[in-house]
Amino acid sequence: MKKTAALILFFCVNFGFSQSYMGYTMDNFSGIHNTIHNPANLADSRTKWEFNLFSASGTLSTDYTNLTLGNISNLLGDSGFDGLERFASDQNNFLLDADVVGPSLQFSLNEKSGLALVTRVRAISNFNNVNGALFESIYDGFPTSSFAFEQNNLDFATHAWGEVGLSYGRVFLANPNHVFKGGITLKYLLGGGAVQGGSNTLTGNFNDATGQVRLDGDISYALTIDDGTTSIDYFEELAPGFGADIGFVYEFRNAKSIAPSNNNNPRAFNQYKLKVGLSILDLGSINYTGTEVTEYTINANVNAQELENDFIDIIEDNATATSTLQDVKWSLPTTLQLNLDYSVTPKLYINLNVGQGMVNKNEFFNNNRLNLITLTPRFESRVFGAYLPISHSSLSNTAIGLGLRLGPLTLGSSSVVSNLMGSKSQLAHLFLGLKIPVYHKRSL
Repeated sequence: MKKTAALILFFCVNFGFSQSYMGYTMDNFSGIHNTIHNPANLADSRTKWEFNLFSASGTLSTDYTNLTLGNISNLLGDSGFDGLERFASDQNNFLLDADVVGPSLQFSLNEKSGLALVTRVRAISNFNNVNGALFESIYDGFPTSSFAFEQNNLDFATHAWGEVGLSYGRVFLANPNHVFKGGITLKYLLGGGAVQGGSNTLTGNFNDATGQVRLDGDISYALTIDDGTTSIDYFEELAPGFGADIGFVYEFRNAKSIAPSNNNNPRAFNQYKLKVGLSILDLGSINYTGTEVTEYTINANVNAQELENDFIDIIEDNATATSTLQDVKWSLPTTLQLNLDYSVTPKLYINLNVGQGMVNKNEFFNNNRLNLITLTPRFESRVFGAYLPISHSSLSNTAIGLGLRLGPLTLGSSSVVSNLMGSKSQLAHLFLGLKIPVYHKRSL
């Protein structure tokens, strides 16, 4: 089981999707998803109460190939990378991020506070500093000519976990022009399993005359799931942990932005001209006990064909291995989110969101998310919302998407325009959701 899992996670990228609800989380009528982005949004929410039935968001980003619609179909099907243009380098990167929000409830307690109970299942995979030429040789077969390679600072990590979060938001300060809110989410975490591995240095060369590959260096990996674990044992042995989100929101209001709510229910209207939000998401960790950590030192000539067929077995048969049992603290992908939302008209908004990871991606036992800057023009009303997210990161480059909210249904992507029209897209994202929202009533 450990060999199979490590092999799949290390050199077999059979892509499934995800990052979280980009564009939609900024909508003041998105309820629970607005709270997920910043728990301070619970206070003075447009949502009286809301029940989320199901929603899912997924992101894939890589600099190894372009993520056009046709290429994505290949990657999700049986073809994989076959037939795709690739951009192999000494430091290729892959990121996958999946987020499923299950049955969840949010409601207003009074004019100043709100409460939410949120269930989620999440998974993140990072492959950092992958030597593209070596990857292609193992994936496609070694070429007909000799070549040398050098793999440095390889890091791969996959983690899946569940969350049950209790959120509370409150208005701390309110006057005609200035409103200040705060919120917190406390999470109980259930670790579903993780694999972490890498290599400080792995150098070598392929000799086409002999069909041999010279390997010199180190490889290590840690897997939290034991051999022989049954499905019943698996769910009984989910690892515990605790986490938190914390956020603050400031709203500037003027006479023009407040006007629609005059002589009406103020909680039924957005009253700000400018909203500034700051949140720290995914503080915390999960403790995995008895994790086997294996380190390999290899200095050997191996058969290229055998290396293609079973990379892990060949490494184990030709390397010196040292294994230890360790208690591992796996950190959540902590991020800092800065959000600016400007009301152009009562229904038209311009949003700027900056997301910055706060974990060191080169350290063991953590994952990292995309450092995204996203500009989103948005139209929102009680029954309809439309979003045009334009995002950029060093890995995904620039991506353009489109999202829609129609009553209880939400569907969108932060990359679909780029995937359809651009030949150099490096981001693929999709989200969808179904919920039962009830908003604060407006007087007739």
